[in-house]
Parts: sequence; C-alpha cells; structure tokens
Amino acid sequence: MAHASLHFIPILRFIMPLLLTAHPAEDTDVRLILRVGQEARVGSSEWVEMSLPNDAALSPEHFVVRCGTDAVIEVLEGQNALIVAGDSCDRLTLSETGQCETEFVAGQTAFSVRWSPDVTTATPETNPQQLATSDETIDDHATIASLAKVMSMSDAATALIQSPDQTMDYLQRLIDASLNDDAIRFLAGALPVRTAIGWAIDASGFANLASSTLDQSILAWQTSGDETDRRKVRDQLAISSPDNVTRWIAQAIIFSGGSLGPDDQPPIPPPSHLSGVAIMTSHRWSVAAEPDRDTAMQQWLQSGSALLQREQDTKQGNQ
Repeated sequence: MAHASLHFIPILRFIMPLLLTAHPAEDTDVRLILRVGQEARVGSSEWVEMSLPNDAALSPEHFVVRCGTDAVIEVLEGQNALIVAGDSCDRLTLSETGQCETEFVAGQTAFSVRWSPDVTTATPETNPQQLATSDETIDDHATIASLAKVMSMSDAATALIQSPDQTMDYLQRLIDASLNDDAIRFLAGALPVRTAIGWAIDASGFANLASSTLDQSILAWQTSGDETDRRKVRDQLAISSPDNVTRWIAQAIIFSGGSLGPDDQPPIPPPSHLSGVAIMTSHRWSVAAEPDRDTAMQQWLQSGSALLQREQDTKQGNQ
C-alpha cells in the first residue's frame, strides 16, 4: 500500500536486475541476481543451484522466478502456495505491487526479492511542493501508514487513515467498516511481537491442546521470551510436522529475533514485520478450522483490541 506521499514507478528500459535473497533457518543467506530472459528455481536449474537441505517443506522446485518487465514469482504446478503478507497465492507479479521490494514465505523459508530498473530509466520529475508526506504528521499517523504498507492492507483500509490519527481510533474505524481482515493485519503488526504471539496462542486455543515437544517449547518461549527458547522452537519445528496453526505460531517466534543464519555466523536479523505476517497466517488457519468463523473472528478482534488498548494506555502513562 502506498503512503499519502506521491510515488512514481520508473519506466523500464532494456533489463531489470533482481536480487533474490533466501533466509533459510539453518543456512547463510543465498543471493542471486537475475536478468530478463532467465528464471531460477529454488533447488536447482540450469541457471542456478540453491540448496536448502534443512527445509523439508520446500521442494527442490517449489516456485520459479521469471524475470521480465513484470518480474513474476509463481508456484509450479502441484506445489504449495506462496505466503505473501499472510495471503496464499499462486502467482506474485512484483510490478503490480507498486513496490520495489517484497517478502514471501515458501516452505519454512523466508525470501525477499528486490527489483530495480537499470540505469536506462526515466521517472517523472516531482514538484518540490509535492514532496511533503503525511508521515511527517504528528501523533500516530506515520506509524499507521507504515504498518498499512508492510502488512499489505487493502486500499479501503488505507483510505481510512486520517491526519492526524490515533492507533485505537484507526483500529475502530477498520472494525466499524467490517474490514476485519485488515483489522487483524493491523493488530498483528501494531502489537509488540511477544504480545502479538501471545495473542495468537490464546485466541487460537493453542495452549489448551499443547502436548508435543514443539508445543511445550512454544509455551516456554511465551513465558521467557529469551533467545535460548527461541532456538529450541526453531530446532523443534525443523523435525516436527505440526498442524498449520502451530507451524505459523512457531514461525512467528523464529522471526521474532535472533538470526536466520547459523548460530556461529554473523547474525542475519529477520525483516521486522515477518512475525506479524506469520501471526496473520496462523489466524487464517485457526479461523478456517472453526465451525462458526464469524464468532471466532470476533474473539480474535476483541482480544487483540484489548491488548492494543493496554499497550496504548501503558505508552501514554510513560509519557
């Protein structure tokens, strides 16, 4: 989603380099620059070999990146969908996102793709009077606008942002407009990571069914929030086959801190909003499994709203 500021998409000429970065849980980053007319399959292809042996959920040819003026990422036939900002999709066209960088999840591995035009591009000139953005507005407007963008909230949700604005007021407008999916996205990104994961654990009923070693590791991290327990969750997920709600709660914990690379290598911090994306995905699976989805959605919204109100009250009390 775009901010209130003006953004111009460059006019592409000739080639468009892409930088594909894999953030596997047990490997160092794998980067590959792609150009028009090529494609790269995760696993192997005639252009590139990318080995992710520790990601059992990621097949050798899970998805393909096709370079061109559209920069398409698509799932190969018969494979699982990509997860982009909590949504499953078979095809992601970067040029349609209006952004030059995006993240997605395939298997248990996070990927980021950055694309940019070559030096032979032209962009419209801007009027200096148009450069002021709403992010400069006081109050919570800048934070809200940023979250709307990184959590891929809808155009309808973005249109509800006011200047100035307040976090709880904006959340209530989303709920009043029945933009429940956007409200969940906003909560998943707005709550502190540990609070947001606790919200997912409670709202999904996970704690009532926890029995496996992975489940216990998740609950241990919820209590401690420390790096040792985060690594235990990471290690247990790699050797487990949990249900989808548990998998994505665990993934949110893995993305909550530490490094996506090996413990003995320089840290590779996960993108800051990936935990929120994983929480959004766990919510989707949780609600889908409920016989009364409307009631389940309302329970998620009510508990999340209460947590965000508490955070706002604490924040104001400290000022």
